[in-house]
This record gives sequence, structure tokens and C-alpha cells, in this order.
Amino acid sequence: MVYLSKIPLKTRYRLILGFFSCIFLLIWWSIFPQIVRGLSGENDLTIRFYDVGQGDAVLIQYQSTQIIVDGGPDERILTYLGRDLLPWDREIELLVLTHPQADHLTGLLGVLERYEVKNVLYYPSLYDTKGYQRFLDLIAKEGSQIFPAQAGEQLSVAPIQLQVIWPTANYRDLNINNESVILLVRYANFTLFLPGDIEEDAQEKLSVSYDVDLVKMAHHGAQSGLYPPLLQAIAPNLAIISAGRDNRYGHPHSQTLAALRQLGIPYLRTDLNGTITIRSDGEDFWYDTDR
Repeated sequence: MVYLSKIPLKTRYRLILGFFSCIFLLIWWSIFPQIVRGLSGENDLTIRFYDVGQGDAVLIQYQSTQIIVDGGPDERILTYLGRDLLPWDREIELLVLTHPQADHLTGLLGVLERYEVKNVLYYPSLYDTKGYQRFLDLIAKEGSQIFPAQAGEQLSVAPIQLQVIWPTANYRDLNINNESVILLVRYANFTLFLPGDIEEDAQEKLSVSYDVDLVKMAHHGAQSGLYPPLLQAIAPNLAIISAGRDNRYGHPHSQTLAALRQLGIPYLRTDLNGTITIRSDGEDFWYDTDR
């Protein structure tokens, strides 16, 4: 055993300096990628469709402002947030639950437990599960400002504008997918359409009259979530499909993919491409994928 007191003073100083230099470098390299992401394109909107398996989880970022839409079927979103948020940023400005099924809800429980959530938007569905009750308990304990979602509701989060398209007030459906919160997200002239898991019979009731840049396909690309007249009405430039690799439901359905090809809409899939990152300067947008 070597005692520090027996080491020459200059050597001791060098050892101590080397030790703290190593600690500093470890900390720096852990946060450097996040700092670079924050400094480059600091006025760009970033949207990440996380690869969380068979479920949905979306992070919308503008500088230090974060909006989370759904959390996926497990706690994988926490790992992604640990990578994509600065270590000292523990605040989520808005959390959105599109509907209370586990593949959209579960990851949000961990977010509510580990982050300070300022505002919550959800539709108060009548849905009796332990996970949903836990969600209601957590947002009550958190003291977040609650926005009950209904068509016509508009929110502003920094320069991001959100408009609730669906459901209408007091809407009820035996199929909980059809109570999904549908959002139109705007950043300057860039628009994103998020339809949750709403299925064809409810999509037929929508009246939309705008083009969008980007759409997340409803219900993980299932045949039941495909309604070509809606796709034609919103005319997206790119579609995102969030689905798990080799999932037991066969999502995305071949008919959905055929319809996208027929309409000339390119698409990306989390099961094949991994996490999909979209960036926009408010006019144009571009994307990157993990795979």
C-alpha cells in the first residue's frame, strides 16, 4: 500500500490535478452532445418519435421547452429523456395523454414521478385500469395545471401552437381509441398532425381543411386506423408509423402501406428506422433516423 504522505509534494499535486481533470472530462463528454444540439439550430423545432416498441412516445422540443405526447408501453422513454434533455433540465412544460391505453400511458407514469410537469392535457375518459388511476393520482399530486381536451381548445407553449381537433365535449365511445386526443401542432409555417389511435369510424366524423407537413399514422398503421379521405384532406409530405418490431398485431398493415404508396406519401417506421428525429426551422423540415 502506498501512502499519499510518502509521495513527493509535486507528484501529489499532479495526481490530484489528474484526478479532477479526469472527473471534469467525464462530465464534459457526458453533456457535450446535448450542448452541441442546443447551440446548433437553436431556433429549430425538434420532434422525436421514440422507438418504444409497440406504442407511441413523442418529444417536441424548442430550446429548453419540452412537450411530451404519450409515453409508450414501458419506461424506455426515461432513457431517451436522459439522453436528449440537459441534466439540469427537470421540467416538462406540457404532458399530453392521447388516451389511457397502456401502450400510450405507462411511460408517462415514470415521467410524472421523475420530472416536474407544469401542465397536463388529456381527455377525461371513463376507463377503469390501475395504470389510468395511477396517472390521475400522480397529476393530482403533482399539482399540474390540467387542461381537459376538447375540440377547439388552443394552447401556446413558447412559439408552439397546439389545437385540439378531437374529441368533442362529452364524447363517449365504447372503443376507447376513438376518444383519442387529436392535435394539430404548429411552429410558424410547419404543421404536425397527431391523431392518437382514432379509428376509421371516428375519423369519418372529422372535418379538416388544411394541409400538414407531417402526420403520425393513427393506431400504429393498423388497417382500422386507415381512412384515405382524411389522408387526402391533410396531404402530408411525410408519414411516421410508430410500431414495435415483429409485433403480434401485424402493424403496420399492408393495406396502410399500400395506401401511402398510392397517395405518393413517403413514410418512416420506428420498427425499421428506430427513433425518428424531425427538425424544422418553421418553413422546411428534415429528418434523421437511428437505423
